[in-house]
Amino acid sequence: MPTINQLVRQGRKSISTKSDSPALNFGYNSKKKSLTNNPAPQKRGVATRVGTMT
Repeated sequence: MPTINQLVRQGRKSISTKSDSPALNFGYNSKKKSLTNNPAPQKRGVATRVGTMT
């Protein structure tokens, strides 16, 4: 357990959380085949593959 002096000098670091859906944090320009920094939350729930199963 840290002492008060150690906590005053350095303090506690907050835990960083990872995103549950990192693909929604950026967009994709298919014309240039590059990623863009624009977030695209509207992509959630969109089917990415459509096909038939036999």
